[in-house]
Amino acid sequence: MEKYEIIDCHAHTFPTAQRGIVFQRALGIAKPERNGTIEELLKIMEQAGISKTNLLMWTPAWFMYQELLQRLPTDPEERARGETSLRANLLQRCLDNNEWAIEMINQHHDRFTCFVGVDPEFMDRETMLREIDDKLSRGAKGLKIAPVHFYGNDERLVAMYEAAQRWGVPVLSYSSGGGFGQVQDRDRHGHPRHFEDPLKAFPGCIIILAHLGTGAEQEVARLTDKYPNLYADVSARLHQIGEPGGWSQEEAVAWFRRIGIDRILFGTNYPMCDPVEYVEVMKALPLTEEERRKVFSENFKRLVKLE
Repeated sequence: MEKYEIIDCHAHTFPTAQRGIVFQRALGIAKPERNGTIEELLKIMEQAGISKTNLLMWTPAWFMYQELLQRLPTDPEERARGETSLRANLLQRCLDNNEWAIEMINQHHDRFTCFVGVDPEFMDRETMLREIDDKLSRGAKGLKIAPVHFYGNDERLVAMYEAAQRWGVPVLSYSSGGGFGQVQDRDRHGHPRHFEDPLKAFPGCIIILAHLGTGAEQEVARLTDKYPNLYADVSARLHQIGEPGGWSQEEAVAWFRRIGIDRILFGTNYPMCDPVEYVEVMKALPLTEEERRKVFSENFKRLVKLE
């Protein structure tokens, strides 16, 4: 088998091991196997043969906000002041995490790229545009959203899509036909269908749907047939291949081809998933060598203009 250049387009990292552990426990992982630090990830990349990893900065500010609201005083005036302060603090947390990602790609420029987080719930239009322009001008390669409390076609995201199109960078979004982790989402905020409006309105903006749109692959395939600016990654999906209720190797490859081999990106969802395992699964799939090269790295390099 050929030796491949491998790029992980979908990983989450944290300034401290404690933050990484807390993040995973909030997603329902009682005993996380990995801590999500840069130091740990670099070692795993060596073991897996991954040359570069794309860091996705997502601060679960909405969930933090809902939890912390319960601790505010009941007096209306005090509660209003508390909510204002809380929102400001969570916004700053989002901005600080983006800043940390820029620091990491500057320290390890040969090993990492990053997509910075955008959240329309805590960023007004001016803040959003200022953050996007600042971070992209300093090396970020794209933008990251997690529509778990808003939709992919939310009007507040128009400025983001316009900016991504202007800069020529992708937007990567969480996507699923159902809920988010342990959260039951009856409105299916992250459903792929909610991205058709921006795909149509911003043909120069590349949108990457994470996790192959778990459970809504047929919709992803419909959209890739119709819109050349839609892509999908395999993060959080490969460990299910061959497992009870999961795809067989042949079924996985059939879906890759149905969505479009030129539209599929390799990603892991580290630290929740094991990059070493994901590389092994990808190498075992009955793809052609050309198809494997495209998924492993060539498609992502083309999207973010990596030399």
